[in-house]
Amino acid sequence: MNGILIRNLEPEDALEAAALEQRVFGTPWSEKLISESIRQAMESRRKELEAGKPLKLSFGAIGAWKGTRLAGYLFAMIVSGEGELHRIAVLPEFRRMGIAGLLMEAFLSWMKERGTGAATLEVREGNTAAVSLYEKYGFREEGRRKDYYRNPAEDARIFWLREL
Repeated sequence: MNGILIRNLEPEDALEAAALEQRVFGTPWSEKLISESIRQAMESRRKELEAGKPLKLSFGAIGAWKGTRLAGYLFAMIVSGEGELHRIAVLPEFRRMGIAGLLMEAFLSWMKERGTGAATLEVREGNTAAVSLYEKYGFREEGRRKDYYRNPAEDARIFWLREL
Protein backbone atom coordinates (compact mmCIF):
# COMPACT_ATOMS: atom_id res chain seq x y z
CA MET A 1 0.00 0.00 0.00
CA ASN A 2 1.47 3.36 -1.04
CA GLY A 3 5.03 2.08 -0.88
CA ILE A 4 4.77 0.88 2.74
CA LEU A 5 7.02 -2.01 3.71
CA ILE A 6 6.02 -4.11 6.73
CA ARG A 7 8.78 -6.21 8.30
CA ASN A 8 10.11 -7.38 11.65
CA LEU A 9 12.15 -4.83 13.55
CA GLU A 10 15.87 -5.60 13.80
CA PRO A 11 18.45 -4.36 16.34
CA GLU A 12 19.64 -1.63 13.97
CA ASP A 13 16.09 -0.18 14.02
CA ALA A 14 16.10 0.47 17.78
CA LEU A 15 17.44 4.02 17.67
CA GLU A 16 14.91 5.13 15.05
CA ALA A 17 12.09 3.36 16.93
CA ALA A 18 13.14 5.09 20.16
CA ALA A 19 13.07 8.49 18.42
CA LEU A 20 9.58 7.71 17.10
CA GLU A 21 8.53 6.64 20.61
CA GLN A 22 9.73 9.96 22.06
CA ARG A 23 7.65 11.92 19.54
CA VAL A 24 4.44 9.95 19.94
CA PHE A 25 4.02 9.05 23.62
CA GLY A 26 3.72 11.23 26.73
CA THR A 27 5.39 8.48 28.75
CA PRO A 28 7.76 6.90 26.22
CA TRP A 29 9.65 3.65 26.52
CA SER A 30 13.41 4.01 26.80
CA GLU A 31 15.76 3.07 23.98
CA LYS A 32 16.98 0.24 26.22
CA LEU A 33 13.44 -1.16 26.60
CA ILE A 34 12.82 -0.89 22.86
CA SER A 35 16.13 -2.65 22.13
CA GLU A 36 15.26 -5.40 24.60
CA SER A 37 11.79 -5.82 23.06
CA ILE A 38 13.31 -6.19 19.59
CA ARG A 39 15.84 -8.70 20.96
CA GLN A 40 13.04 -10.72 22.61
CA ALA A 41 11.10 -10.79 19.33
CA MET A 42 14.17 -11.97 17.41
CA GLU A 43 14.82 -14.66 20.02
CA SER A 44 11.19 -15.81 19.80
CA ARG A 45 11.44 -16.13 16.01
CA ARG A 46 14.69 -18.10 16.33
CA LYS A 47 13.23 -20.48 18.94
CA GLU A 48 10.06 -21.01 16.89
CA LEU A 49 12.14 -21.90 13.82
CA GLU A 50 14.22 -24.35 15.86
CA ALA A 51 11.14 -25.92 17.45
CA GLY A 52 9.14 -25.93 14.21
CA LYS A 53 6.09 -24.70 16.12
CA PRO A 54 4.76 -21.65 17.99
CA LEU A 55 5.90 -21.00 21.54
CA LYS A 56 3.60 -20.54 24.55
CA LEU A 57 5.39 -17.23 25.14
CA SER A 58 6.27 -15.26 22.02
CA PHE A 59 7.19 -11.64 21.34
CA GLY A 60 6.59 -9.57 18.23
CA ALA A 61 8.19 -6.33 17.00
CA ILE A 62 6.95 -5.17 13.61
CA GLY A 63 7.78 -1.98 11.75
CA ALA A 64 6.29 -0.05 8.84
CA TRP A 65 8.63 1.82 6.50
CA LYS A 66 7.80 4.56 4.04
CA GLY A 67 10.89 4.69 1.87
CA THR A 68 13.86 4.57 4.21
CA ARG A 69 11.98 6.01 7.20
CA LEU A 70 10.40 4.07 10.02
CA ALA A 71 6.85 5.44 9.92
CA GLY A 72 5.34 3.22 12.60
CA TYR A 73 5.72 0.07 14.65
CA LEU A 74 4.06 -2.28 17.07
CA PHE A 75 5.23 -4.41 19.97
CA ALA A 76 3.19 -7.39 21.12
CA MET A 77 3.35 -10.71 22.88
CA ILE A 78 1.47 -13.96 23.07
CA VAL A 79 1.07 -15.77 26.38
CA SER A 80 -0.56 -19.21 26.43
CA GLY A 81 -2.79 -18.55 23.43
CA GLU A 82 -3.74 -14.92 24.14
CA GLY A 83 -2.23 -11.94 22.37
CA GLU A 84 -1.42 -8.60 23.94
CA LEU A 85 -0.78 -5.47 21.90
CA HIS A 86 1.69 -3.49 23.99
CA ARG A 87 2.49 -0.57 21.70
CA ILE A 88 1.42 0.72 18.32
CA ALA A 89 2.58 4.07 16.99
CA VAL A 90 2.69 6.01 13.74
CA LEU A 91 4.57 9.28 13.26
CA PRO A 92 2.18 12.24 12.91
CA GLU A 93 3.34 13.04 9.37
CA PHE A 94 2.47 9.49 8.26
CA ARG A 95 -0.97 9.25 9.84
CA ARG A 96 -4.15 8.82 7.81
CA MET A 97 -2.23 6.79 5.22
CA GLY A 98 -3.44 3.36 6.38
CA ILE A 99 -0.20 2.48 8.18
CA ALA A 100 -1.85 1.72 11.53
CA GLY A 101 -4.26 -0.60 9.70
CA LEU A 102 -1.39 -2.41 8.01
CA LEU A 103 0.28 -2.85 11.40
CA MET A 104 -2.96 -4.17 12.92
CA GLU A 105 -3.30 -6.65 10.04
CA ALA A 106 0.29 -7.76 10.62
CA PHE A 107 -0.48 -8.18 14.35
CA LEU A 108 -3.60 -10.26 13.64
CA SER A 109 -1.74 -12.41 11.07
CA TRP A 110 1.14 -12.94 13.50
CA MET A 111 -1.32 -14.15 16.15
CA LYS A 112 -3.29 -16.39 13.76
CA GLU A 113 -0.06 -18.05 12.57
CA ARG A 114 0.55 -19.02 16.19
CA GLY A 115 -2.97 -20.29 16.88
CA THR A 116 -3.88 -17.43 19.18
CA GLY A 117 -7.55 -17.40 20.14
CA ALA A 118 -8.00 -13.91 21.61
CA ALA A 119 -6.20 -10.60 22.05
CA THR A 120 -6.30 -7.65 24.41
CA LEU A 121 -5.00 -4.10 24.50
CA GLU A 122 -5.44 -0.91 26.44
CA VAL A 123 -5.83 2.60 25.13
CA ARG A 124 -6.10 6.10 26.53
CA GLU A 125 -9.70 7.11 27.06
CA GLY A 126 -9.33 10.16 24.82
CA ASN A 127 -7.51 8.46 21.93
CA THR A 128 -10.53 8.32 19.64
CA ALA A 129 -8.48 7.56 16.51
CA ALA A 130 -6.99 4.45 18.13
CA VAL A 131 -10.37 3.36 19.51
CA SER A 132 -11.85 3.61 15.99
CA LEU A 133 -8.97 1.54 14.61
CA TYR A 134 -9.37 -1.18 17.24
CA GLU A 135 -13.14 -1.33 16.81
CA LYS A 136 -12.68 -1.61 13.03
CA TYR A 137 -10.68 -4.80 13.67
CA GLY A 138 -13.31 -6.27 16.01
CA PHE A 139 -12.00 -5.25 19.43
CA ARG A 140 -14.65 -4.34 22.02
CA GLU A 141 -14.30 -2.47 25.30
CA GLU A 142 -14.66 -4.73 28.33
CA GLY A 143 -13.27 -2.62 31.16
CA ARG A 144 -11.40 0.42 32.40
CA ARG A 145 -8.47 1.26 34.64
CA LYS A 146 -8.97 4.53 36.51
CA ASP A 147 -6.13 7.08 36.11
CA TYR A 148 -3.86 4.49 34.50
CA TYR A 149 -1.98 6.88 32.21
CA ARG A 150 0.22 9.88 33.03
CA ASN A 151 1.27 12.93 30.99
CA PRO A 152 -1.67 13.60 30.94
CA ALA A 153 -3.57 11.59 33.56
CA GLU A 154 -6.27 9.55 31.88
CA ASP A 155 -8.22 6.32 32.25
CA ALA A 156 -7.28 3.24 30.23
CA ARG A 157 -9.99 1.51 28.24
CA ILE A 158 -9.43 -2.26 28.08
CA PHE A 159 -10.37 -3.90 24.78
CA TRP A 160 -10.63 -7.56 23.82
CA LEU A 161 -10.94 -9.43 20.56
CA ARG A 162 -12.40 -12.74 21.67
CA GLU A 163 -12.22 -14.67 18.39
CA LEU A 164 -9.64 -14.32 15.67
